[in-house]
Parts: sequence; C-alpha cells; structure tokens
Amino acid sequence: MYYRGSIKIIILAGILFVGLLLQQSGVIDISREIARAENLAQLWWSPLLFIILMAVLYTMAMPAAFFIWAMGVIYHPWAATIMVVAGGLAGSIGAYYFTGYLSSSLRERFSRTQAFRLLRQNSGFFQLLAMRSLPGFPHALINYSCGILQIPLAAYIYSTILGFAVKGYIYTSAVHQATHYVQESGAQVVSFHTVWPLLLLVLFSLGGLLFQKKFLKNTC
Repeated sequence: MYYRGSIKIIILAGILFVGLLLQQSGVIDISREIARAENLAQLWWSPLLFIILMAVLYTMAMPAAFFIWAMGVIYHPWAATIMVVAGGLAGSIGAYYFTGYLSSSLRERFSRTQAFRLLRQNSGFFQLLAMRSLPGFPHALINYSCGILQIPLAAYIYSTILGFAVKGYIYTSAVHQATHYVQESGAQVVSFHTVWPLLLLVLFSLGGLLFQKKFLKNTC
C-alpha cells in the first residue's frame, strides 16, 4: 500500500521537531554546516545540478526526495520550490516518453499497480493533481502509468507543475524553518513561526491518507 509514504512524511515531521528541540537545548549544532552548504549553493551551477539530478532520477523511476529536502535546507523555500518544479517536470516528461522503450514485461508490471488502475478509470486534471501533490503516491508509478496509458499531455504537464509546486513548497518550507530558526535573533523553538510548516506537513500527510483510503479501495 502507498499509505507508508504518508506515514513516512509524518515521521519526518516528528524528526524535524525533535531536531528543533535538540538544537535549542544545545545537544547538536548544525548551523555551521548549513552555512557551508549555503556557500556552495551560491555557485551558479548548483541549482542546475540539482534540477538535472532530479530530472534524471524521476526519468529512471528512482526517488528524488533527498534532493527536495536538501534544497529546502540550503535555499529559500520559494527558490527551492521553483527548482523542485523544474526538476520534477523535466523528469516526469522524460519518464512519460521513456515508457515507449519499456519491455512488455515491465509494462505488465506497471499495469498491475493501483495507480495504473486508478488512472485508467479517471485520468482527469484534478485526479492527476491530487495524485501528484498528495504524499504516498510514488511519482514513478504516476509517470510511467500516464506514459503507458498515453494520458493527454496538457493535463499531465499542468497537473505536474501544480502538484510539484504544492508539495515542493510545503516540504521545503518545513525543512527550511526547522533548520534555520536558530539564525533569527531571539527565535523560540515552540512558536507559530517555527512550527507551522511542520504542522502543515502533518496535515498534508493526513490528507494524503484520507485520499488514498477513499479512492484506492475502489481499485483493489
């Protein structure tokens, strides 16, 4: 089941909150390492490298969540979100066309997934957007299923852009706030300013669980 993807996000939100507490108590100090990473991120080729790596991984049906979290640490959420959208869109389009080179056995494997059955029943824009933006749905299954089914490219591209924008901003905001609050003068660990992205991340994941419970049960 894809429920594990949403559960993992909730766990990650908990880990980030624990990290806030440990940083506040002086047990750990990651601000110096973050500063070093941000210096490297200022190089002109760094954003391009992140985007290319994300695109390649998504094209090859491999996860790229690590790069989303990494960009959330070293870039402002808005800049990181633009990079997430660029890398995610390039990789999704690459995967869409790459399905033409898949063997018949691989196509058969994808056709047995719940994501494939769900898209075969309803491949409208809003269905694609929900699957793309909410956690728990592996992008590889969405990309390859859409490619095999030859979902209309316009709906596929627009839903991918909006989906990655929503997910990217929520993820990168949560990470950025959790790792940068100590750089703000007088910042407190338990405050709306530092905790709201983590709460939003949890609510976002719970929404993914509810969506999967409602829709995936009809494709089993």
